[in-house]
Amino acid sequence: MGALGVLDAIFLAYFIIHIPTTLLVDSQSVFPAEYFPSWAKEALQWHIKTNGDHLVSTNPLWFVSLVWCETALQLPFFFVAAYAFIKRANWIRVPCIIYGAHVVTTMVPILTDILFSPAAGPHSPALAAIYAPYLLLPLALVVRMAVSPLPFGSKRSQKRSKSGPKTA
Repeated sequence: MGALGVLDAIFLAYFIIHIPTTLLVDSQSVFPAEYFPSWAKEALQWHIKTNGDHLVSTNPLWFVSLVWCETALQLPFFFVAAYAFIKRANWIRVPCIIYGAHVVTTMVPILTDILFSPAAGPHSPALAAIYAPYLLLPLALVVRMAVSPLPFGSKRSQKRSKSGPKTA
């Protein structure tokens, strides 16, 4: 597996892992507590206490609006993207660029608040490190998809790679 194959596997894992994370953790900022199992609520409270996540603990309106975007727009996309990466479907290129640009844009105010807000506490660098992959992986996804019109290669090259190299 080449470097792009490893990167694509990381993206696939990111999409798959993000499904339960969005459903059980992030969406607690927008849905009533009774919709979540007690262990998920306890895990989120542990995260808030351990990492000093003032955004999740206070849920400012601007942050809640971003979580609504994650729940309503990104969550369905995670399923579509996981399917497309498994199938190595080139049609996912433009949706990935749109998704990645959206997420990178939302992460800028989140990380700025975490690092520079008056509410930022002593855990800010560690908290920023927890949130950083949600900036860096979508940014890498945008670059990965922007540089190639056929990110998974042509159907012909995909068939050839499955059957092995041609010999003369």
